Parts: sequence; C-alpha cells; structure tokens
Amino acid sequence: MPKFALKYPFFILMICLVVALVGTFTVVSMPVDLFPQIDMPVVVVATFYNGMPPQQIEADITNTFERFFTLAANVDHSESRSLTGVSIIKIYFRPGTDPNVAVSNIANLAMADLRRLPPGTLPPVVLGMDASTQPVCLVTLRGQGLNETNLKDLAQFQVRNQISSVQGASVPQPYGGTYRQIQIYVDPLKMEAHNLSLNDVVQSVNNSNLILPAGDVRIGSKDFNIYANAQFPDAKSMNSMPLKTVGNSSVLVADIGKAVDAGALQYNIVRIDGQRSVYVPIFKQGGGSNTITIVNGIKSAVKKLVDIPENLKTAVVFDQSVFVKLAISNVIREATIGLVLTGLMILVFLGSPRATVAVLLAVPLSMVVCLAIDNYMGGSINTMILGGLALVFSRLIDNGVIVLENIFRHMENGEKAYVASEKGGEEVSMAVLAATFTTAIVFFPVTFFHGVSKYIFTPLALGVVLSIFASYFFAMTVVPLYCANLSTCTTRKATTRTNTPASSSGSTGGSTLNSRPCSSGMKAGLIAPCSVPSSLPWSSSAAWRCC
Repeated sequence: MPKFALKYPFFILMICLVVALVGTFTVVSMPVDLFPQIDMPVVVVATFYNGMPPQQIEADITNTFERFFTLAANVDHSESRSLTGVSIIKIYFRPGTDPNVAVSNIANLAMADLRRLPPGTLPPVVLGMDASTQPVCLVTLRGQGLNETNLKDLAQFQVRNQISSVQGASVPQPYGGTYRQIQIYVDPLKMEAHNLSLNDVVQSVNNSNLILPAGDVRIGSKDFNIYANAQFPDAKSMNSMPLKTVGNSSVLVADIGKAVDAGALQYNIVRIDGQRSVYVPIFKQGGGSNTITIVNGIKSAVKKLVDIPENLKTAVVFDQSVFVKLAISNVIREATIGLVLTGLMILVFLGSPRATVAVLLAVPLSMVVCLAIDNYMGGSINTMILGGLALVFSRLIDNGVIVLENIFRHMENGEKAYVASEKGGEEVSMAVLAATFTTAIVFFPVTFFHGVSKYIFTPLALGVVLSIFASYFFAMTVVPLYCANLSTCTTRKATTRTNTPASSSGSTGGSTLNSRPCSSGMKAGLIAPCSVPSSLPWSSSAAWRCC
C-alpha cells in the first residue's frame, strides 16, 4: 500500500480531498438523535365503544381482534388491555420488519374484521411506533390566574397549532388539564317531581342548542342567507332553556338544576413545581430528522407565540438535545486532547513539525470516513457512535505514529526520503494491520447480540471498527506520501580526523567520530562518544549511529 501511494500520489490526494469535502457535507446533513434507531416495529390498535364495560370489551372486541391479527406476517407477540369503553392492542413485530408494511397489514386486517364487532363500534385507530419513540422535549404551560381548563384550551388550540410548523416535529395532544365542557348538574328529586329523565334533558339540550339554515331572502338585487341561531352565548343563559311544557308553563333547566361552564372528566394530572399545569410533548418525525434542529426550532417558536394571555408562561423542558450536544462536545474534547498531546510527542522526540502534520491528518479523515459510512448504512449521529469514536481516538493516532517513526529511522540512516517512506511503510504494514485486527476483533461478539441490545451497541462497535480501519488506510498512504515529499531529516554522518603525534611516546594516528545524541525511534538511547580505528574500511560519508 505505501508503494502504491508513492506511485500514484495524485490519486491518494484526490481520495483525501473527496473524503474531506463529501464526508464533511454528509456529516453535517446526518440526523442527530440521542439513541440509535431501534428497528423493532410496534403497531397499536385502539377501538372505542362508549360506555361498554371492560369484560364486554375484552370478550367482544379485544379477543376478536387478537385472533384475527395472527394472520399478519412476522408478528413476534401481542399485548392487550381492555378498559371501560376502549380496547388497546399492541402488536410487536420481529426485528427488521418494515414498519410501514406492518402498519398497513394490521390496518387492513382491522378494517376487514370490523363487521364482526358489536353494532355501534367506532372504526379502530391504527398507529405505528417503535421502541425508540420518545419525546425530544416537552413544552410546559402555566400561569397565574389560569385554571387547568384554560391551560388545556390554550395548549390545544393556540400553542399546539403554532409550534407544529417546526420542520421534523410531531406535536400530539397535550397532557394534563381538562377540556372545556358545559356541564348541567341536575337534582334527581326535582327531576322526579317534574316527571323528567336524564334522556329527556339530554334530548332537549341537543334539540335547543342548534344553528339551522332557514333558507334565503332576495331583497332587491341582493340575496341574503338566513340562519336560525338557537345556540346559547354562555352557560348562564342555558338555565332559561325549556325542557318540557305542561299546560301554560314550561319546566326550565333552572327548575331541576344548573348549567356550569366547567371541564370534562380529568384522567391525568401534570404538576410543575407543585402547580397543576399542562405540557405538550414534541416527537421527532421519520425521514432523518435532527434532534438538535427540532429542539432549537421549538424554542424559537415558543418565543414567538401570539394570541396568548400575557400571564401564560411557557418553557421547554426534558431537552434531549442537551445530551446529544454533551456527547459531541466530549468527542471534540477527546480529539483535541489526543491531537495536541500527539503533536507535542512527535515534536519532542522527532523534532519535525511537518511530521506532526502528517500524523494529525489521519485522525479527522478517519472520523469523517466512519460517520459517512454510518450514514450510508442508514445510521445517525447518536451517543453510542460518538462514544465509540471517543473510545478509539487514542488508537487512531498509534497507526500513523508507528509508520512515521519507522520512516524516520530509515531517513536517519542516510536513505533518501522516497526510499525511506517506501521501506518504512512496507516493513510495518503487516504489524500495524495485525494490531488493527486485534483491536477490531474485540467488538466481534456484538454480532451475536439480539433484540434491543443489538441496536444499541452495534453503532458503538461500528464507530470503533470503521474508524480504526480508515486510520490504517491513511497511515499506510497519507503518512508515507507526506514524508516522501515534505519531510526532511538530518542523517548521522561520520567524519575522519588524523591525529599527529603529541609526544615522544610515538603514538600512532587514529580517527575519531563526531558524537551526537541520537534516537532509536521514539525511545532515547544512551549517548557515548565512539572511537573507530582508521584502518576500518568505512568511508567518511557512511552513516554512523552511536547508542
């Protein structure tokens, strides 16, 4: 591989440029999430029959659907829950099943089995989800002087409509509070005295609270539509609504009870700092949505809300983007520390700033290659793959340092930069490859995982394996190519000097060598002056190292 890189330098250069440009744009456009996508589809079927008891719901609706859903393909198991007026069935599919196909199959089966259900059963609601579905943030609402009914109305009809325009965000119904309803409270004794039943009151209210078209009237050249508006402007006016006429008098709502502007029955309570409040969950839609972008868009939309009371206080809590940003900052910090320490080490032991650049180039390129391949495989930037990169950063630097040290060893022995780069890279190629496989094989058992653990830990293993093999490629190509063209090293040359006799003892002439501290790779050796007899057949230009 070093020989190929030196033979085709422009090809290697173009590969590096393509990786740097295309990889960077790919990484910027990648979806960002807290956890990896867990490809275990779950389909929820909710069926409603108002007022039916749980035992009847289970016997007539839940059991009927459960038996029919066994016809679906790739079903792992199902769970059901029967409540008053509602049947909820969750169908779990095997890993790898297409979620859209799963939802389509269950929806078709549910509609085909609808004729077997009791008359009056509403059509089932079929929703798709997966094991990793959770809100990316929550928008909370509270305010002095606003009760839970006011907060629910504001969240449902004002806040929710304005923040749902954020790209990639899915905004479901708010939690907490209660929907506004006009409640008519009646006295059973008074109803009995006036010979009225609850059905009589309900029927009278429905018949009296209407808007009906009454035709049109043409006056001159204009045609006017006429409406009979029998709706009440407020709850207080409903107290004068007639329920029954007896002789010349009518029985009014006020005669048997009262109408109150209240709320529906409340089934969940949300408290924020001890105060009853309402929150709107924000989910991430499919199609490569970015958690950080969604949360930032929600925060911006919340600040620009209009047509809301001044005393309404909104806040964004349970922000998942904080954890993603923390993971990204940790990776950047680890990379910065590793690059700085590696650069200092190379400067201290090799004394070459250019060699420092050669090694540091391989680290960001390896990371970009890893993330680009992960994006091609349908992955995302999440805490697991970022954790794998943070784990392997120190190992990414080792491959380039080993190759660089061996190349410098040949250059210090007097070989030209081109020859030293080729020999130095070829000599350690198999050793570095073996070390790379040794690190990568540690994560091989991840392939035996199944279920949720497989989807959680596979990105971590991919982050380590892909980046370390990319590091091997760049260490075997970029580092030799860089050293062959841009790196220099001072060789250790021997010089001769003839000594004249200094005394009458007749000492013979000899030769000595200029001694200079030398290094064996990254380890400093012991330094000692050397004396070489002049009779040795070494020329003055031969390289000589004293360690």
